[in-house]
Amino acid sequence: MNKIWTIVLLASILAILFLTFYFFLPLLDGIVMGVVFAYVAKPIKRRFDRIGKIKSSLIATTAVVVPISILIFYGIFQGVNQAIYLITHYKVIESGLIDLLKKFGVQEGREYVSWIVSNIFSILQSSVQPSAVEITKKATLLILNFFISIVVCFYSLADMERFVDRTINIVPPESREELKKFIKEIDETFESLWFGNFIVAMSIGLVSLPFFLYFNVPFAPLLSGLMFLAALIPIFAEWMIILPVSLYLLLVDVGRGLTFLIIGVIFLYIVPELILRPYFVGYTSRIHPLVLMLAFLGGGLVGGISGFFIAPMIAGLVTAIYNYYTEETTDQESLS
Repeated sequence: MNKIWTIVLLASILAILFLTFYFFLPLLDGIVMGVVFAYVAKPIKRRFDRIGKIKSSLIATTAVVVPISILIFYGIFQGVNQAIYLITHYKVIESGLIDLLKKFGVQEGREYVSWIVSNIFSILQSSVQPSAVEITKKATLLILNFFISIVVCFYSLADMERFVDRTINIVPPESREELKKFIKEIDETFESLWFGNFIVAMSIGLVSLPFFLYFNVPFAPLLSGLMFLAALIPIFAEWMIILPVSLYLLLVDVGRGLTFLIIGVIFLYIVPELILRPYFVGYTSRIHPLVLMLAFLGGGLVGGISGFFIAPMIAGLVTAIYNYYTEETTDQESLS
C-alpha cells in the first residue's frame, strides 16, 4: 500500500509538471536550465546554510550564474562583431583561400574561388537583412530565458525543500518515511549528474586554454570560456569552437591548422566526451555510461537545448527508481 501511494504521488507530480511545461513551452529552456543551475549550485549553498536560506541561495546562484552570464553575453558580442567583420570584409577570406590553394600547389582556379566566395557572402548579406526581425525575436527570447533560469535557480534553492516537505505531508503518515528516502535518492542522483557534468565542462574549458595559447589563437581566454559553455551541452557543442578556430589557423598556416584540428578533436572532443564524461558522470550519478551518452545525444536531437537537459534527467529518474527498489530488495534479503 505504501509503494502504491508513492507511485501515485510521483505520477501526479509528473503530470502537473508536464502541464506546466506545456503551457510554458516557449520558456522551457529557461526553466530547465534554472533547475540544472540549482543542482550545480546546491553544494555551494550547503556551505553557506548557516547564514540563512535566502542569503545562501543568493550566494550560490550568483556564484554559478555570474561567470556563465559574462561568458555568454561577451561571447555573443564578440561573435556578432566577428560575423559583421567577415561579411563586410569577405575579400580577406577570399585571398586567404587563394593563398591556401597555392600552398597546396594548386595554381589555377583563382576566378572560381572568387566567384564562390562572393556568391556565398552576397547570399549571407541578403539573408541577414530580411531576417533582422526574426533574429531580434530569437535574441530577446534567449535573454528572457536566461533571466528566467536565474529566477528558477534561486527559488529552487530557496524553496524546494519546503515544497518537498509540504508535498510529503499529503501522503498517509505510514508512507512518509519511505517517500522521503525515495525523493532523497532522486535528488542525490540529479545533483551528482549535473554537478559532475559541470566539473567535466570546467575541466574541458581549462584544458583548452593552453591549446589556444600554444597555437597563438586570438581571444584565447574568451575561447576557453566558450569551450566551457559548449561543454555544458555535451557531444555536439564543442565543434562550434574547434572548427572555426581550425579554419582560421588553416588560413594562417596550413600545418598549424591541421595540427590543431587533429589535437583538438582527440583531446578536446573524443577523450573527454566519449570516454571521460560518460564514465565520470556515470560513476557519480550511478547512471550507466552508455545510457547517459545516448540520453544526451537523443535529447539534443529531439528537444534541442532543453532536450539536452531533460533526457538525462529522465534517465536519472529511472536510474534512481531502479536503485531505490533494488537496494530495498537487497536490504530485505540481507535481513532475512
